[in-house]
Order: sequence, then structure tokens, then C-alpha cells
Amino acid sequence: MKASVVGVVLLCCGAAASAAETEPALTDLNVARDGDALVASCRLAGGISPDVSEEIASGLETTVEYRLHVYRRRAGLPDEILAKRRVECSVRYDTLTRQYALTRRLDGELVETQVTGDAAAMRDFLTTLRDVPVLETGALAPGREHYLKAKSNLGLMWRFYLIPWPRNTGWARVPIAFPQEKAVATEP
Repeated sequence: MKASVVGVVLLCCGAAASAAETEPALTDLNVARDGDALVASCRLAGGISPDVSEEIASGLETTVEYRLHVYRRRAGLPDEILAKRRVECSVRYDTLTRQYALTRRLDGELVETQVTGDAAAMRDFLTTLRDVPVLETGALAPGREHYLKAKSNLGLMWRFYLIPWPRNTGWARVPIAFPQEKAVATEP
């Protein structure tokens, strides 16, 4: 009897401790025009937990995945997906040289690599996306409502040392402002 009471108390304490952790979230999500393309930027708040920092320091490759989806609103129907992009930001720490090898992939294609010894630069690389091309502006229909949704996947965490649990952010959403076409004057 006493063992089951102790088990329940430990379960409650573990649930309270895991709920007390800061949940990661995408912040500063925005969409801008860059020539004929739409580019997205965002920041991941609370994404590098002490456990993740420990994994990085031990030399394990750590990856943060971002998913960016562009939608067109449709009345009475599910919204139409115009574009899906996946960005993977990875880090591997070399304990001998004390350098971080950073790589960024866009839809599986390598787009950026760098090596740094600065831990703050490494954190910024993993948690900040700047001007990621999402869609050509020609794919947007004038006069229709469009929006961007973004989410981050931070891998698995272990609850109670037994249950693998995905550590994801919720979906963040921002409207895409499409400037109205100017009317052509036909009369003076």
C-alpha cells in the first residue's frame, strides 16, 4: 500500500516538474517581400534547454527542424496549401578543437555551413531563421487571403525516463499582406 502511494506521489512530482519547464515557442514570425519572392523569419524562444545544451556539449549532433507552410483561405473548404518548406539547423561540437560545425538545409538541400567557437553564435544559428525563401509572389492570388503557419520540432524528450515525448512548438500563424492592384483610371 505504501509503495503505491509513494509511486503516485513521484508521478505527480514528475508531472509537475515537466510542466514547470518552459515550453518552446516560435516568436517574431513575419513574412516580407524580397524581389519576386516571399521570405519568412522567426525566432525560437526556449528551444535550447539544459538537456539540449548537455547533448551538444557531449558532441552529439543536434538538429532543430522548422516547418513553414503557406495557405490560401477558401470559404467552405479546407484551406489550400501553396507551399511547404522544411528547414533543418544542425550542430555538432568537436571536443578536441572546441568548435561548433553548423549546417542548415532547406528541403534537404545544403544551403549554409559554418564553423565557430562562439556558443552564442551557435545558439543564434539554431534558434533564428532570417529571410528563408518560401514562395514566389506570383503564386499569390490578388484579393484573396493568404497566411503563413510555422512550427518547430526539437526532437524527443523522455518523460519519467520511460516515455519518449515529442518536444514541439505550437503552430504560429501570421497573415500575408498582399498589396491591392492599383485601379487604372479610364476617365479624366
